[in-house]
Amino acid sequence: MAENKMTKDPLPETFDTLEEMAEFWDTHDLTDYEEYLTPVEATISAHPKHHYIVTLSDTLETRLRQVQQAEGVSLNTLVNLWVQEKLQEYATSLSE
Repeated sequence: MAENKMTKDPLPETFDTLEEMAEFWDTHDLTDYEEYLTPVEATISAHPKHHYIVTLSDTLETRLRQVQQAEGVSLNTLVNLWVQEKLQEYATSLSE
């Protein structure tokens, strides 16, 4: 029996914001885009290995919380993403 598949929207190359990405995946099924997936091996720890205490000014803390709420992610996730981005930028600048 022939399968009746609807055409799918093209997968965007990039998303401008986390909200844009979330909206796309809230309205699309990942299994429709399996050909874009790359198998990876990853080790995931339920318990992080390093904890840091960082003292922020009230202004920075307020701004950080505003971004965290706007992005809809945990504060831990947001800070981890930003640290990763900065380290990648740093590594890229060294290789130029």
